[in-house]
Amino acid sequence: MVRRIRLFALLAGIVLFPLTAPADEERRITLLLINDHYTIDAVDEGKRGGIARLGTLLKKIRAKDPETLFLHAGDFISPSVESIFLRGEQMVGAYNALGLTAATFGNHEFDFGDATLRQRMKESRFSWVSSNVYDRATGKPFGGAAAWLLREVRGVKVGVLGLTLPETAIMSSPSKQVEFRDPFDAARRAVAELKQQGASVIVAVTHLEVATDEKLAREVPGINVILGGHEHEPIRREAGGVLILKAGSDARLLGEVVISMEDGGRVTGRRDRMIPVDGAVPDDAEMAALRDSYLNRFRRELDQPLARTAVPLDARTEIVRTRETNLGNLIADIMRARTGADVALMNGGGIRGNRLIPAGTLTRGDVFNVLPFPNVIVAVKLTGKELAQTLENGLSKFPEPDGRFLQVSGLTLRYDPNAAAGLRTREIKVGGKPLDPGKTYVVAVNDYMASGKEGFDALARAPQALGAESGPPLSSSVVEWLEKTGTISPAAEGRITPND
Repeated sequence: MVRRIRLFALLAGIVLFPLTAPADEERRITLLLINDHYTIDAVDEGKRGGIARLGTLLKKIRAKDPETLFLHAGDFISPSVESIFLRGEQMVGAYNALGLTAATFGNHEFDFGDATLRQRMKESRFSWVSSNVYDRATGKPFGGAAAWLLREVRGVKVGVLGLTLPETAIMSSPSKQVEFRDPFDAARRAVAELKQQGASVIVAVTHLEVATDEKLAREVPGINVILGGHEHEPIRREAGGVLILKAGSDARLLGEVVISMEDGGRVTGRRDRMIPVDGAVPDDAEMAALRDSYLNRFRRELDQPLARTAVPLDARTEIVRTRETNLGNLIADIMRARTGADVALMNGGGIRGNRLIPAGTLTRGDVFNVLPFPNVIVAVKLTGKELAQTLENGLSKFPEPDGRFLQVSGLTLRYDPNAAAGLRTREIKVGGKPLDPGKTYVVAVNDYMASGKEGFDALARAPQALGAESGPPLSSSVVEWLEKTGTISPAAEGRITPND
């Protein structure tokens, strides 16, 4: 974490000039980037981010260049505490007011399913652009998005294409009607079409891993700049002469690229920087009022005391994705108690917040920060053999922090961290007794896992004792349990242990 903070501080304070600065101000093209922005309020104890500060910066930049293109590289509908209640309505409303030019889909845009995303798209006063996410029924980009956009800036035609991780099909909750096409083929088609329509500058707005962005820059000629998302730390790279820029998460930074052109349409210069969105930037009054109007809709309920914890609760991302934690045990225990299952499994990736919650009063907001997804609890029937396979999948990426690592209840597991993936479990006990490969166990999981995401194939094939249509909401179940319990002191008890 310390290394990440240092990297953030370094990038936030540096302005990079890889090529000559624009010489002809009448031919400059200003591009602004935000990605992976989950909350309208400031973050880091109010020190960074926030739509009110962002509004001030945008007005200042547009005063100098009214034709600025403001682009979003995806992930803003979800996840957040606000979105549990408002399903991303507040983020679309904020970006409408901020004058966003266009957005592409991140994987989290599909967290609430197709219908909710379509509704958010209808509410948007900005464009959606997607070159590789299609509706199978119509053969057109999902939700009425454009396959590419063409904007004219000071007589220069600027093309914009959008690309999304194909893995979104298993990482989030789109229906099978949504098709995620190969991003490289999609980019080639979009570039060819934009060139045919006279685009002199082509911007790829992507929600891809940075390694894929680099490959895209090298293998798809014609792209001038890649403005990306998905990674939550600021990134600046070049590949094949193409700039790749990612602005980190939660609007801590605003990415800016300024391109200069000559009269013939040839790019002659480029400069870029990361603009800090911090306490040095005053709030814009209009955006602050909009922020408060959304926050006041649910803050009163969230701030209500819920229970007390006698010990700190560990929601740190790296910890819940690599080892047993007291918070993971608590959530899994509640899932098992709520359903009467023999065993409960909770994927570490579903536990968010990335902090150590201090001992003391817990609020509803604390719960929804930890469990921001709209998951419900599902119970499936697994044979002992299938349960063992599921536990193996949970360990398959270890020691890499990975969302499929499992927090468990009702069982204990010893494993060999040095063994090959798929061969790591050494001893499994359910209810204190050795796992019986032929016995059927009722296993509580969340609906994300039950759909087979992240390699949990056995869960997708298993018959259900409690389906998603009637399963209780996970976060609400935790709230209800805490309200009844009053004071808690969960511990890591040795449920998941490596061999000595």
